[in-house]
Amino acid sequence: MSTFNTTRFSNYAKFDLTINKNFYRNMALVLIATIVGVAIISFFMRWLTYQISAPASIYQDLTLTSVAVLIIIEYSFFISAGCTLHPLRNKQGRITNLTIPATNLEKYLWHILICIGGCAATAVVAVALADLVNYLMSIIVFKDGQTVESLFLGVFSNTFSTALQNFTNQMHASMNGVTITDPTYVAPQDTSLMPFMNATYFTTWCSIFFTTSIYAFGNSLKYKFNLPLTYIILQVIGFCVAIVIFIVMIYLTSNINMMDGLSEDMKSFFENFHIYLYIYGSLALIAGTGLWVWAYNRYTKAQLCNKLNK
Repeated sequence: MSTFNTTRFSNYAKFDLTINKNFYRNMALVLIATIVGVAIISFFMRWLTYQISAPASIYQDLTLTSVAVLIIIEYSFFISAGCTLHPLRNKQGRITNLTIPATNLEKYLWHILICIGGCAATAVVAVALADLVNYLMSIIVFKDGQTVESLFLGVFSNTFSTALQNFTNQMHASMNGVTITDPTYVAPQDTSLMPFMNATYFTTWCSIFFTTSIYAFGNSLKYKFNLPLTYIILQVIGFCVAIVIFIVMIYLTSNINMMDGLSEDMKSFFENFHIYLYIYGSLALIAGTGLWVWAYNRYTKAQLCNKLNK
C-alpha cells in the first residue's frame, strides 16, 4: 500500500466521517454562528447610527465588519490546522486508526482536506449566509436595498484590495518624502506600484500558510488539541522576526537627516521593498512546507504512543 489509491482514500474518508461527524459538525456550526453573529451585531451597531440620522454612507458601510470576518476566517484556519490529527487524541483512537486499510499518506491527506478544506468551504457558506441575513435586515429597516453593500464581496475581494491600495499609496508617499495626509499628495494612477501590490499578496498568503503549518506541526507534537503551546511557539517566532526587522530598520534609518528628508539608504529600501517582501514570503513558504513534512513524519512514526501522546 505504498501508492495513493482513491478507493482506499474514499473508504477511509467514509469511516472518519462516520466516527467523527459530531466533531466536524460542531466545528462548522461554531464558525457559521460566529460569522453570522458578527454580521447581526454589526447590523445593530449600524442601526444605531441610522437612528441618529447619520448619512447612509456610514450606516451602510461594511468595511469594519468585513475586516472582522476576515480575521475570524484566518484564525479558524489556524485552529482547524491545530485539530488536524484530532482522531488520534487517545490511545484507542490511534489503535483504531492503524487498523484501517489505507496508507499513512492517504490518511494524512484526508485529515488535511477535511480540516483545512472543510474550514474554507464552511467559511464561504457562512459569509454567504451572513450576507443574506444582513441584506434582508437592511432592506426591512433601511428601506433601500440598492445601497446595501455585499458582505461577501467585501470579505473576499474589496476589503483586502482597498487595504492593499492604501498600503501602496503610503509606500509611494514615503518614497517621495511626504505623508499620505499631505494635501499636495496625489495618489498614483498608473501601474508603477504593481510590484508592491503583487509582492504583498504573495507575502500575505505565504504568511498565512506558514502560520497554519505551525499549528499543524503543533498538533503532531501532541494530538490533544495543542493550541496553547502552538500559540506560544508562534509568538516566539514572531518576536524573533520582529527583532530582526527592528535591527534592520535601525540600520537603515541611522543616517537619516530629518531636515533633508529621506536618506539614500532609506529611498533604496523603499524602492526595493517588493524584493524584500518576496524574499520574506519565499522563506515563509519554504519553512511552512518543511513543517508540514515534519508533521507528516511525526504522524507516520508516532501514531500509537509516545511520551507526549499517552
